[in-house]
Amino acid sequence: MPQLSHRTRNNNCYQSIGVYVAIAPKLKVDVRIKKMSTKQKNILLIICDQLSAQALAAWGSPYGSTPNIDRIIGNGVRFETAYTNCPLCQPARASLWTGLYPHQTGVLSNGRLHPVPEVPDSVATLGSVFSKAGYRTVHFGKQHDAGSLRGFERFPIEGKEIEDVAPSWPVNYDTRQDRNTREQMIDFLSSYADPRPYLAVADLNNPHDICSWIGEFQGRKELISPDCALPPLPDNLYRDEGQFEKLPLPIQYICCAHNRQAQMAEWDETRIRHYLCAYHHYISRVDTEIGKILATLEGRSDAEDTLIVFTADHGDSMCGRWMGTKHTSFYDETTKIPLVFAGPGIEGEKGRAISGLTSLIDLFPTLCDYAGIDIPSTVAGRSLMPWVVDHKEKPPRTYVVSQWHTEWGFTIEPGRMIRTNRYKYTHYLEGNGEELYDLIDDPGELKTLVDHRGFHKVLKEHRAILKEHTEIANDPYFSLEWNADERWRCHKPGYRNHRGAAAPASGN
Repeated sequence: MPQLSHRTRNNNCYQSIGVYVAIAPKLKVDVRIKKMSTKQKNILLIICDQLSAQALAAWGSPYGSTPNIDRIIGNGVRFETAYTNCPLCQPARASLWTGLYPHQTGVLSNGRLHPVPEVPDSVATLGSVFSKAGYRTVHFGKQHDAGSLRGFERFPIEGKEIEDVAPSWPVNYDTRQDRNTREQMIDFLSSYADPRPYLAVADLNNPHDICSWIGEFQGRKELISPDCALPPLPDNLYRDEGQFEKLPLPIQYICCAHNRQAQMAEWDETRIRHYLCAYHHYISRVDTEIGKILATLEGRSDAEDTLIVFTADHGDSMCGRWMGTKHTSFYDETTKIPLVFAGPGIEGEKGRAISGLTSLIDLFPTLCDYAGIDIPSTVAGRSLMPWVVDHKEKPPRTYVVSQWHTEWGFTIEPGRMIRTNRYKYTHYLEGNGEELYDLIDDPGELKTLVDHRGFHKVLKEHRAILKEHTEIANDPYFSLEWNADERWRCHKPGYRNHRGAAAPASGN
């Protein structure tokens, strides 16, 4: 039977947002960390918003320049197949800070027509656990956390004027706030003299600025050519003829549920290449900010006593299958994220890549394990430290799960992803829609195998894993309801066939 987590198999429960969540007795994990001094180590956690793992050189990207992110990766270990628990900001962040799935936190959307409850005080958070353990916990930058940052000292989120703005790459609050976040973190690192170890978070927005870039150049608005070569088109830009109609309805009509996808409807291939160029530009912007933070850290006398963790809340579609930003789907561009650990206690060859499936909810217990702090029994994730320090360990999971419900509540499209070692299975309640991809033979996720006779057994196995997971995690998925007005399902399938407003822009 597939294992969800080493903390989910017993009869104990606790109440969280009206959902009972199974938990297990606390287990001692043999982490075999290299012997260090008894002094707890500092932790610097750097988070990007909307950064796909595959946009980075370590995951095979031939385009773009990220020398500072590359340096973190080169000095540490990275998990090759780490996944977010939801390809949407607020649910993903609540999962990161609590180690719980979105259905357990109750944070299922970004708000608006689908209100988000505050994560209750009864739920352990990374900030509260570390502050109680004697750490100074500080958070700079993007929050969007539904109360899950409880326990962190949070600082004002302001925007700084940006002078080096090119007409081809306009910036908005994302880039301006990142400048402020970088300055706040540098001030903290430059002056910190407290005897307590710190857990400091630089929560950066970019490359999220790609969202507003679409709005600037939506439809047929005139493009402004950058002073650099445009990247090539993605290999998975087009699906084979007849494949699109086989997809679940929520995937066929993302353009009706997501305004940014609708704004791309009239684009041609040249605009796709400009999109990718802009996306990598915004990545380079955040890489520059990270570089200045690292330079300040390296100037501290305790730099060698600081663990650096680098990750993202979710990814970006990067125009695979003619898709932009993120919404509803679970393709690797939006769900596969970077997860890197570099610093004291991380053994083995620098730059080592760790195979095996991992989840964003694993970060909380991993940091607890690293710091010698008891892992709360309520956490659904599991510590990755045995795999960080010993590559001979078996992979931590046989599958990982991601969830979708809604972005703003204009359409409700519950879905689940089951990612196993070779396959990805997705299910949506609307129309009982399914996808199945062989990620070895079809890494671009272009040909769903749901109707392929040769994969009937594989499909059945993944259906069973999803059912079992919902039972183990007390996930009410199959009892949820979907809601999509007929007007958001009325045009000929295909994102390029969309015209007019999408649901989020309709105002009702």
